[in-house]
Amino acid sequence: MKRPTRPKSSAVDAIQILAILDKATGPEVLLEKQFRPPTGKVVVEFPAGMVDEGETPEQAAVRELREETGYVGEVIEDEAGRPVHWNGPASSSSCVYMIRMKIDLQREENKNPKPELEDGEIIDTFSVPLKDLYSQVRILSAEGFAIDGKVGSFAEALQTASMWQSSL
Repeated sequence: MKRPTRPKSSAVDAIQILAILDKATGPEVLLEKQFRPPTGKVVVEFPAGMVDEGETPEQAAVRELREETGYVGEVIEDEAGRPVHWNGPASSSSCVYMIRMKIDLQREENKNPKPELEDGEIIDTFSVPLKDLYSQVRILSAEGFAIDGKVGSFAEALQTASMWQSSL
């Protein structure tokens, strides 16, 4: 299936945001809970959104982060060489960039963030310490939440890296 939503100016349809809250107690990853009809469940996922025509993926990430979470973040990587992530290449041409962002909680606008959700959007934003992500994903799954593949893969990668850290 070919997605008709990809802007002519972009290599991807959408972006997903790996946003890290820079907390004194340690880094936390920002996640969302949102009902997704195809799953029939509330899904735990990264903030994400479509890239608009004339907008760079980085601009889309900054905009979507603010709209969905109320936070203002800073892109922390250069776009050069960023790989395209194909969501379901066996059945769809849908693809995204993963944009890494840092959220500085000392910034005034991040002290009491207020999402700017579109009509009909219901998103519950929460954060999890990076060191606890794997265990929290397992708990959330056991509680009946669907886990987005990218969140699950990231949690698995963190856990695997911690198990093999001395070999890396």
